[in-house]
Amino acid sequence: MLDIMDKRKIIKHTVIYLITALLLGLVIEALNRKSLLSGLGYMVDSPLLFCFNVLIILLTLSFALFFKREIFVFVSISTVWLLFGIVNYIILHFRVTPFSAVDFMLIKSAISVSGHYFSALNIAMLVVALCLVVFLMACLYKKAPYHRYRNHKRLIFSCIPVIMITFVIMFIKSSSSSVQALSTNYTNISEAYENYGFVYCFTNSLLDTGIARPEDYSEESVKNLTNSIKKEENSIVCDEKPNIIFIQLESFFDVDYVKGLKCSSDPLPVFHSLQKNYSSGLITVPTVGAGTVNTEFEILTGMRQHDFGVCEYPYKTILKSKTSESICNDLANLGYISHSVHNNDGTFYGRNIVFSSLGFDTFTPMEYMNGITENDNGWANDDILVDEIIKTLDSTKGPDFTFGITVQSHGKYDVVTDKKYPLSVLGVPEGMEQQYTYYVNQIAEVDNMIGNLIKKLKKRDENTILVLYGDHLPSLELSASELKNNNLYQTQYVTWNNFGLEKQDRNLASYQLYPYILDKLGIHEGIITKYHQQKESLTSYLEGLSTLSYDLLYGENYAYNGMAPFVASDLQMGIEKIAIKDVQADNEGYVVTGTGFTPYSVVYFNGDALDTEWIDSRHLKIPNSEDLDFDTYEDETEGENNNDEEDADEYEVNAFVIKTINKDGVILSISEPVLYTNTSLS
Repeated sequence: MLDIMDKRKIIKHTVIYLITALLLGLVIEALNRKSLLSGLGYMVDSPLLFCFNVLIILLTLSFALFFKREIFVFVSISTVWLLFGIVNYIILHFRVTPFSAVDFMLIKSAISVSGHYFSALNIAMLVVALCLVVFLMACLYKKAPYHRYRNHKRLIFSCIPVIMITFVIMFIKSSSSSVQALSTNYTNISEAYENYGFVYCFTNSLLDTGIARPEDYSEESVKNLTNSIKKEENSIVCDEKPNIIFIQLESFFDVDYVKGLKCSSDPLPVFHSLQKNYSSGLITVPTVGAGTVNTEFEILTGMRQHDFGVCEYPYKTILKSKTSESICNDLANLGYISHSVHNNDGTFYGRNIVFSSLGFDTFTPMEYMNGITENDNGWANDDILVDEIIKTLDSTKGPDFTFGITVQSHGKYDVVTDKKYPLSVLGVPEGMEQQYTYYVNQIAEVDNMIGNLIKKLKKRDENTILVLYGDHLPSLELSASELKNNNLYQTQYVTWNNFGLEKQDRNLASYQLYPYILDKLGIHEGIITKYHQQKESLTSYLEGLSTLSYDLLYGENYAYNGMAPFVASDLQMGIEKIAIKDVQADNEGYVVTGTGFTPYSVVYFNGDALDTEWIDSRHLKIPNSEDLDFDTYEDETEGENNNDEEDADEYEVNAFVIKTINKDGVILSISEPVLYTNTSLS
C-alpha cells in the first residue's frame, strides 16, 4: 500500500512540474509575441522547439528537488521565469531587440534613461509591484511546508530527473537541425527569439559569450593569414593629412524608404543633397531599434558583432578590460589625435572606460558641454554638437579624428504634447501618426545640424572629410515589408569632403565603413584595416576576420608577434582640461576662476563638497552660506611648505578641488588640487 502511495505521489509531483513548465513556456512565448493566440500557434507550428524551451524551464525547476524548502524554491524559479517574460514584453514595447542576459549589465544605463520612457506614475507602479512580489515571496518562505529531513535516498531520487532532463536536452541539441540553427543564424535577434523561443535564446545569451576559438587556430594559421596581407604604403590623396569626422546619427534613416510615407516637405534636404553629390550608400548594421554601441563597435574596430555571443555587447564585456585595434589606434601611427563628442551621459554604455581601450585621446560627453537644450522627450538637442566638434579640430595643430554621437532622435516617439510641429506626415500605419510626426520633425532638426556643421567646416582652411551614418532603424514598429529595401538592418551613410574626392556610391556593412573611407584617403594602417581593404573578395573573408578578431581579443596575439599591441590611452574628459587658477572673495561669497567649468562642476574644500553655482566655463560661484574654516587650515599647516604644487595631493583635504560629477554621482574627472595659500584668499 505504501509503494502504491509513493508511486501516486511521484506521479502527482511529476505532473505538477510538467504542467507548470508547460504553462510557463506558453505564457512566456505569448508575451514574446504579444499575443496568446501567437503563443499557441508557436506551440502547434514548432512543437520540437517549443518542447525544447519547456525542457529548459523544467530543468531549472527540477533543482528545487534538492532543497528542504522545495515549494518555496519551485515557486521562486517559476516567478523568475514569469518576470523574465514580463520584462521581455515591456522591453519589446520600447525597442525591437528582446530581453537578453547582457541587459543585466545595462541596468545602470537603463535606469539613467528610464525617465524618457516611463512617467513617475509608471515607475512608482513598477516599484510597488516589485515590493509586492518580494512581500509575497517572504510570506511563502515562512508559511510553505518543507521537508524536515533529507537523506541520501532522497538526494539520489532528486538527481534522477535532473540527469534525465539534461540528457534529453543534450540529445535534442545534438540531433535537431532546427535547434542547432541558432548557433549560426542569429543575425536578426528578434527573428531568432520568435523562431527558436525566448527561453532557449535567453539561456543561450547567458552561456554564449566572446568569440569562439577557430577550429584551426594556431600560430601557423594566423601567420599564414597575416603574411597574405600585402605591405601597402600610405599615399594620402591630398597635400596634408585631412581631418576625419565620423558622426553616428541616433535612430536615423532616410524616411523616403518607408513605402507610402509622405511628408509636407522634405525633412532631410541636406542629407539628400549629400547623397546626390558625394559618396554614399546603404550600410548594414548589427541591430535594429536599439543596441547603438554594437554598431559603434563595428564602426570603430572593423570587427563583426555577429562573431560574439548572442546579443552580446562587447562594450560591456571584453572591451572593459582589453585594448583593441581601432581606427583611433591606427590613425595614431600617422600623428592623428582622436576625439569623441556625445551629448548624453559620459558613463552610458561605459564609454568613459571603453574609449580608453579604443585609443581615444579626449571624450566630451554632455557633462562637459555648456548651453545644452532639450527636445520634447528630454533628450539633448544635437545642435550643441556643431561647436563641440569644431572645438576638437581647433584643439590641435595636426590632423584630428573626431567621432560624434548624436542622441536627439532617440525614442520613445509617442510623446504627448500640444506643440504643433512644422512637418506633418501622411500614409503612416493607423495609430502611429503621432510617433511618425514626432520622429520626422526630430530628424529634420538633425539634418539642420548637419547643414550648420558643414557650413562651419567650409570656413576652415583644413582638408576635411565628414562621414555620417544611421546606427539603426528607429523603434517605430517597422516591418521589412514596409521598407523599399525590405531590410530592417540597413540604414544609410553619406559623406562630404572639401578636397575633391571622386563620388563612388557603394553599399557596405558597418564593420567595413572605416577601412573603406581610409582606403579612399590612401591610408593603409593596421592589420584589420588592410585585411578589409585587400581580402573582401575572398570566400574566406569573414572566416579570416573572425580569426584575427579572436587572436587580438582572446588569443595569443600571434598576428602581433605574441605581444599586446595596444596600450589604453590616458583619456582626457573634455577638450579643455578642468583647472583652478584662483579663488577670490566677494560680497556674495567666493568666485573660483579657471578653465573647463560646466554645470556638472562641484567645488571641494577640505574634502567636503561645497554648494556650487555655475556661471560660465571660466567661473564658479560659492555662496556665503558656505563656511570655509580658513583659520583652522592655517593652524594645521603652519610651518609646512605650502607653495610646492607637487605636494598638493598630500594636503588635498586643505585644498580646493573641482570634480565633474554626473547626475548618478559618478566622478568623471578631478582637477589638480590648489592649496589655500596659493589663492587670493590667503
